[in-house]
This record gives sequence, C-alpha cells and structure tokens, in this order.
Amino acid sequence: MTHELLNTIVAISLIVASMGILSQITIVAIGDASSSLKDWTFMVYIVGDNNLDPYVNSDLYEMMSVGSTSRVNIIALVDLYRVNGSVMYYIGRNELTPIWGNWSSEYELNMGDPSTLTWFIREAASKYPARHYALVIWDHGDSWVGVGWDDTNSDYLTMEELKTAIRNSGVFIDIVGFDACLMASIEVAYTLSLTNNVGIIVASEEMIPGYGWPYREILSKLVENLDMTPKEFAGVIVNEYVASYWHGSQGTQTYVTMSAVDAGKLPILVSYMATLTNKLLSNIETYSQYVRAAAEAAERFWFGIMYQGPYIDLRDFLENLLKLKRELDPYIYPILSEWSNIIISYNSTRGPHYVGAYGLTIYFPRNKELFYNPEYYYNSVPEFASETNWYKLLEYTLS
Repeated sequence: MTHELLNTIVAISLIVASMGILSQITIVAIGDASSSLKDWTFMVYIVGDNNLDPYVNSDLYEMMSVGSTSRVNIIALVDLYRVNGSVMYYIGRNELTPIWGNWSSEYELNMGDPSTLTWFIREAASKYPARHYALVIWDHGDSWVGVGWDDTNSDYLTMEELKTAIRNSGVFIDIVGFDACLMASIEVAYTLSLTNNVGIIVASEEMIPGYGWPYREILSKLVENLDMTPKEFAGVIVNEYVASYWHGSQGTQTYVTMSAVDAGKLPILVSYMATLTNKLLSNIETYSQYVRAAAEAAERFWFGIMYQGPYIDLRDFLENLLKLKRELDPYIYPILSEWSNIIISYNSTRGPHYVGAYGLTIYFPRNKELFYNPEYYYNSVPEFASETNWYKLLEYTLS
C-alpha cells in the first residue's frame, strides 16, 4: 500500500468520524482487488446527490447485512448531497472497504455524466471480475426523460447517455435494474436493448418509495442460490421487492410494481409497434378517437397521482384499442402474443395478475397541454421515436 493510498484511507476515516457521514458503519482499510472470477458482481450506482441522500445509509446497511462472499462481489459508487466527494466501496459483511475516492471536493463526481458510469462499470468489472454482472441505477427516475439527477452538478443521465455509457463500458450486464421511479417503459427498455450489452431490465412502471429495493432480501437470495440463472435472479428481485412492500420489511404500500424484461426481445416488440402505429397514421382521422379512448381507459402511472400520469400501461392500452376496433386484430395480436416472452416476471402489491398493469408503459399524456415538446421526446429516445413514429401519433391524436 502506497503512502498516498494510506493517506486517502486515513482522510476518509477522519471525515466520516468528524462529519457523521455513515458514522455507524465500519470503514476498514482498502484491500487488494479480487482477481479470481466469481459468480456475480453486483454493482450499485448510488446517485444520492439530491433529496434522496437520507435514504443512502439504510440501503448500505442492508447490503452490508449480507456482504460480499467468496463467490459474490458487492460494489457501490456513492455520491451524497450533504458533503462533497464520492467514494467507491467494496461491501463486506458489516463493513465498507473504500476502493476509490474521498469525501472531499477533489473527488466530487458528476453522476449525471455518462463517462462516470462507464468508468464505474469498467472499474468494478476489471477489479472484481465475475461470470455475471448486475448493475442497479439508484436515484430518481422519470421514464424516457432520464434518471440519476445529480443536484451539485445540475445534471442527469438521458436515455441516450445511459445507452452510450453501458455500450462504451464493453461489459455485458446480465441485469440492469432501476431503483428509480417509472423506468419500466418500452422507450427505456428498447433504448437499452440497442447497447447489445444488456440481458434483462428490471424496473417499475410506478413510483418506487424512498426506501427503494430490499437489498437484504435480494442479496440473501443471491448468495444462497448461486445456481440461479440471470432470469431466475431477475424474478427474485421482482418478487422480493413487491413482498417487501406488502406487510414486509419496507412496510405496506397499496401499489408498487416491478417487472423483468428480456432486452433481446424488444426489437421484435418495437417492429410490431411500428407496424401498428403506421396503420393508425394511415387513417388517423378515423382511428384517433379510438386511440384516445383506449389511452383514457388504460392504467396510468406517475408518482401515484391518480389518472394524471403521462405513462400508460402498453398492453392495457392495446387490449382496450382492440376491443374498440376489432379490425386492428392483425396489428395488435402479434404484440399481445409475444408479451409473455418479453416480460420474464411481473408482480405488484395488487397481485401478479392485476388487470391493467402488465409490465411496460408507453408515453401518452392526457392532453396536448401535458405533452412535452415533441422534439424533446424525439431527441431523448430517437431510435424508438423514429422507428415507431409514436411521437407523430401523439401529435395527431392530442391535437
């Protein structure tokens, strides 16, 4: 260990002790990176540089209650609002080992910069290699608009930036999870599928309460069942999350959702959506009233504000549209028939078969006044927007 590195560790300990940052957590001297190939490396990108800062400690405690093992690495990059600096931790049982950074302005990272995320993935994967990788983005989320708001730097990750960050890492990530609201949308999922570096996306159609994912339960299941496939582990995340909010460790919430989506199947879904949208646009004067009615009847999501959210459940919308206009069956049926292959796992506190919520949303505000600038939508998710012409359908339907 170099003197410079030793000084960094001492500085971290002093700042933690003096400022109360993670003060009840044991900080131990930095260890050598593990060069042996483990089964999983579980990476958490904690963007706590905002009003979610108070929830960071509890999630770190949950992770530490399980800790890394001889076959699982748990790594977290943490940025806080209450203090300058950022620290990457190797999370052990009841201890945190800093492996990079300091709680000082010298190490203040912009977590809304895609190059920061790319660096984190590469750093974790190179120092703690594994057969499988999971990446959790921890922060506020707003579907295709973005995720990971860093207040100090007034920045966040757009979907294009998130796609670029993961693609540039060069690491195949078996599971990309969002401990962030509203990220289970077709726009987000399709954009991530274009990286060709993502296997499964785990996210919520609805808001996620402040306490977020139940990391203790999720990681316990992982270390106890290392023979799980990524799909099985994704299902565990879905069900443990929902269970934790139904008289579970996180309390009780009347409506939380979680989905696991097969990223490899998204191009098929989007191609079917493009065919349907173009059919609707070909005779929009006739179809617009039915499209509006189907959207109005669909389940809506957005921070629990009933019936006001701009995101609707995609399958619910399609089923409503089919009921209103049976002649669209050749265009809608292929999507519905593929649904069970796309959604690996789904659950909610209203049950896994709750009518109206099926795992993926799509953007459809209630009226023109709530419609974000169409160019903003197009630029945020350009591939989805251009390939499906969905933004054109919104313009015509909401006008």
